[in-house]
Parts: sequence; structure tokens; C-alpha cells
Amino acid sequence: MQEAVATPWFRASFREWFLTTDHKKIAILYGLTSLLFFVVAGLMGIVIRLELTQPGLQFVSPDFYNYLLTGHGAVLLLWWAIAFWAAFTNFLVPIMIGARDVAFPRLNQLSYWFFFTASVLVLITLIPGQHIKMMWTGYPPFSLHPNAGPTALYVLIVILIAGSTLGTGVNFITTVLKMRAPGITLGGMNLVVHGLMASIVVQLLGVPSFVGSVVMLFLDRYLGTGFFDSAKGGDPVLYQHLFWFYSHPAVYVMILPGFGVFSEVLSTMSRKPIFGRKSMVYAIWAIAVLGFFIWAHHMFTSGMPYWVRIFMSFTTVLIAVPTGIKIFNWVATLHKGAIRFNTPMLFTLGGIFMFLIGGLTGIPLALPAFNIHVHDSQFVVGHFHYVLGMAMTFAAFSGVYYWFPKVTGRMYAEALGKFSFWLMVIGSNVLYFAQMVVGIMGMPRRYVD
Repeated sequence: MQEAVATPWFRASFREWFLTTDHKKIAILYGLTSLLFFVVAGLMGIVIRLELTQPGLQFVSPDFYNYLLTGHGAVLLLWWAIAFWAAFTNFLVPIMIGARDVAFPRLNQLSYWFFFTASVLVLITLIPGQHIKMMWTGYPPFSLHPNAGPTALYVLIVILIAGSTLGTGVNFITTVLKMRAPGITLGGMNLVVHGLMASIVVQLLGVPSFVGSVVMLFLDRYLGTGFFDSAKGGDPVLYQHLFWFYSHPAVYVMILPGFGVFSEVLSTMSRKPIFGRKSMVYAIWAIAVLGFFIWAHHMFTSGMPYWVRIFMSFTTVLIAVPTGIKIFNWVATLHKGAIRFNTPMLFTLGGIFMFLIGGLTGIPLALPAFNIHVHDSQFVVGHFHYVLGMAMTFAAFSGVYYWFPKVTGRMYAEALGKFSFWLMVIGSNVLYFAQMVVGIMGMPRRYVD
């Protein structure tokens, strides 16, 4: 009896893609969807920068500018910086632990289609009259006002994304714990798997807080409750606590997988095993844990007891310790290595540089005395674009170039890859370093003029 042979992913029909439970095909679906929205958010960012080229309104209204800021931030965070790692998780984790597939293939399929449905709803917000203008943070009291846009649509999108995230998280935690090949211990897993799993654990613990905050926002807006309405005895700052309890650890959701990618690429292209491997594992998980104890540094101007400021400032600085360990180990891995400066290696080195600049500018932001002066300024925007946007993006592109031959069976164009690297590294440093400079000089963020 002849054994059935699976159709290669690049020859599969639409029906096979639509109904697939193959972890590799689902990975490609996540990756393509995420890349599409990366382009959309990038175009929004270009319009924002063009609008700010000179004083006065250029070609967008203040309302549409608010929509652009909301869309640019939310799409880059949820559809790119977090979601693109779902492609890596789906493709690499089962292979790296020796599993045939994930523990729950149908749940994996459902998780993607939740994500896709949320993506379609985001495109609906492009329609005039459906613009969400409450910023990606969704702070009340503005988000409770009709001018903020369709809050119900925003809440529905968040719930769908949360459902996708939780489904993926439960699936892959089960896969890693129960389906590893004999001989592969938890500590012995690839550093890429450690980074991806640490980010999943953070999401499983933090997402319920985020969902709870937006559900309460919905109840306040449409059913007249008073969780965040000070006129009814509520507290808008409560929303900030619930939001940042998830959203600051989400920064590490975006970069922890990148740390694994950096380690893998550095080791391969230096032709050396990663230096201090055990300390790298501990550092990844230490960052994941400490990330839940530093959220209030986003709220130093919101009013809080001094002891809370001191504690949050201390823990924010403390997280630099495991981060410093990783930087040291990467440099030690490069030392006396037979280094190949190909495209994945360039993006890895560029990503580490971006993260280092972002991290060094983040340390003073942990200090209330400095933070209060630059809060809500362009300095903060430049800082988190370094540490979050570009470090993560460089890590993602490094991983794409590194595994592209394995996924497609073809080789990328090395010259074009290096050209794109230099274009990105020069452009991003010119833009985001300039933002930090004008922020120090007093330029606020989110102003259209």
C-alpha cells in the first residue's frame, strides 16, 4: 500500500491552506499576515513623519492624525512585534524539540483564524467614520468619549487577539512539556525555544489583565458603569495599572525571542558555541520574571506613593543585570571567532547595537527625577523605537534571512540583503536619535502641530 505524501507548502491549493493544521503552513500564514500589516503600519508612520516636517497642518486633519498614531502603534505592536514571532514559534519549536507537530493542531488553526479575523476588523477601521482615535494605549477619560471612535470595535479586536494568544500559548507550552524527543531536557533546549517559551509564559500571565481593562472600558462607555469614570467614583489611573501590567512585560514578549535568534546566529556565524549558555538561559527567564515588577515606571507622573516609585525604579534598573549578562556573552562569543559577515549576522549585530542604545537610554528613564522631565516627549518615542521597534525588527529579519533557505529551499540575494541592512541601520538611527534629541529639547509626543 502506497503511503500518502504531503503536498509541499508552495504547491498547496487554496483549500489546503484554508483548512491546514500543519504547523509549518500556519507559520507561513502568520508570517505573511504579519508582514502585510508591518507594511501598513510603516506607511502610517511615513505619513506621520511627513506631517511633522514643518509647523502647521500639512495634509491631514487632527482627528485623522490621532487615527494614524493609534493605528501605527497598535498594528506595529500587536500585528508585527508580537505576532511575527508566532510564525517562528509555529515553524521552529516542533522541529527543535523533535516533535511531529503541535499538541493541539486544531487549536493552532483556530488561533490563527482568530488572529486573521482581528486583522480584517483592523482594516475596517480604515473606513471613514470607523477610525479609532484613542491612541494605542486607550487611556480614559478620552476613550470613554464618542470622539474616540468605535470603542466596541477596539475591544472586540483585543479580545480576538487575546484568544489567539492564549490558544497559541497553551498549545506550545503543552507541546514543549509533553512532546519533546527523548534526550531533550528543558534546560538543554535551543536558546530560540527558551526565548519563545519565555515570551509565551509572559503573555499567558499578562493578557488577562489587558483583556479585563478593555472589557471594563467597554462597560463604562456603553453600559454606564464607573470603573474609570471619576464622576461616578471610578479611577482612570486604575486602567493605567491594568494596561501597563501587561503592556510593559509585552516589551519583553517582543524582544525575548529575538535574544534567542541573536544567540543562534552569533554562534553559527562565529563558528563557536554560545559563551555561557547556562547563564543565557537564566538571563532570559530572569527578564521574563522581572518584567512583571516594573510597569509603574510608565506612570511616575500619575501620582503614586514615594515607596512605589523607589521600588519600581529599583526593579527597572535591576533588569539591566540579566540584559548585561547577555551582552557580555554575545561579545565573548564573537571573541576569536571565525566570523562570517553575511546578512543574518549583520542584522544580528545591528539588532544588538539598537538594543544597546535603547537599553542605555532606558536606564535614566528608570529614575523618577529624569523620567518626569521627559515623560510624554519625543525622547521616550525615540527610546522605545530603538529598544522595541528596531531591535525586534532586526532580530526578526536576521531570523528570516537565517532560516529562509530551510523554509523555501532557495537562497536569498546576499547583495540585496546587505543593501537593505545598511538602508535600515542608517535610516533608523538618523530618525530615532533625532527624536531623542528634540525630546530632550522639549518637543512633546502626539502633537499634530
